[in-house]
Amino acid sequence: MLLPYHNLKMKHQNPGASMPLVLPINVVCNTDDEVLFEQIRANSRRPNKWLTAAPAHCGVAIMCGSGPSIKKDLEKIREMAKAGHTVFALNNCANFLALHGIYVDYQVILDARIETKSLIGPAGTHLFASQVHPALFDAVPDAVLWQLDVGPQTEELFPDDYPEYALIGGAASVGNTALCVAYAMGYREMHCFGYDSSHEGDSSHAIHQKINDGDPCAYVDFNGKTYLCSLTMKMQAEKFQRTSADLKALGVELHVHGYGLLPDMYHNPDKVAEAVKYSEMWNHPEYRELAPGENVVPVFLDLVAERRGSLIDFGCGTGRAGVKLAAAGFEVHLVDFTENSRDPGVDLPFTQADLTLPMHVKADFGYCADVLEHLPTEQVQSAIHNIMACVGKCFFQVSTVHDNMGAMAGHSLHLTVRPHLWWAQQFRNMGFRILHSEEESISSIFYVMREQA
Repeated sequence: MLLPYHNLKMKHQNPGASMPLVLPINVVCNTDDEVLFEQIRANSRRPNKWLTAAPAHCGVAIMCGSGPSIKKDLEKIREMAKAGHTVFALNNCANFLALHGIYVDYQVILDARIETKSLIGPAGTHLFASQVHPALFDAVPDAVLWQLDVGPQTEELFPDDYPEYALIGGAASVGNTALCVAYAMGYREMHCFGYDSSHEGDSSHAIHQKINDGDPCAYVDFNGKTYLCSLTMKMQAEKFQRTSADLKALGVELHVHGYGLLPDMYHNPDKVAEAVKYSEMWNHPEYRELAPGENVVPVFLDLVAERRGSLIDFGCGTGRAGVKLAAAGFEVHLVDFTENSRDPGVDLPFTQADLTLPMHVKADFGYCADVLEHLPTEQVQSAIHNIMACVGKCFFQVSTVHDNMGAMAGHSLHLTVRPHLWWAQQFRNMGFRILHSEEESISSIFYVMREQA
């Protein structure tokens, strides 16, 4: 089963290679569909009670994942549990909390592999998804069964006389689905602990889970920080943003504690929204057809005395401009906000970065076409400052009209639509020297030097 996940590439450096091999990654379920569906069929025919939807109530759910940050929140969890709030433990966190003397009301397990049996811990009630290995129900005969939405065939896997049940969404991870389980049980206030979705040093979890040994990992950049995450952690962090938004729209009061990729994304929704917006846009073939940066490469080449040296294409988009600049003799490095913007086959060195934050790249020249107008006005100067901190001279092409593509995804893309003189004044106010400028009908061109005039 292909999970709801995209926009991931990993780099592999072969010995002696001049640049890394960039590999696109699709994350699939760790269990084949046939096995998954057979386990749902088998478990759904057991006499176990099925989870049903309950009316909303005033209970508070303490959702406990196994992220390393939960170690620092144990006393807070203990106090909340003593106050009568309900503790949900995901996977091995039930054992972790028990080791620290915290009673677990519900343990939630979703993973379909037999190895998940080793994660069973003490709890008042065990909530097992119908897709788990039957060995888990053998180990806990009175576990409550809940049904994950696995698509249109879900009910086809049930017995003819299936009982009333709650169909659980969320997908992607036990952390996301557990929130939906708690919602189905009537909880409208939830506190998430240990939902890190990233490593802390060498630790992926607060308590070692052998089942996760060898998980493939990747470094993820977000809002100026770099996180080490397994691929499923990254997936959970991204999916959580949509799941949490949907739950809040349904009246859930949600609190995310701790630290790591997921909490940082949750507490910076504007950054997440921008990343999602452009990831969606680059999935539209029409958005790739016109690349303004590609079209103005000849203008830049006419301004440069020597066509050699290192160059950074800031906001590279498709990467086609970078390919032309490399063919002209420059050593090109691509930079963009999203990973999925580049066309297939564009294999120039690439860094994912937010232009409104400091970047750790350096070059002789910069190239930035059809980018600055996409930023909120209050972020324009910080982006210019960060770009010019990386290069000695930079070529800018800025659109001065509203976009006509954002409607495909229900967004406005050009957030700063200003005339030529306004853009010129920004560079001058920041102390940069304008070596060349052109005002065209729908755009402006500037060639800017870092040295003061």
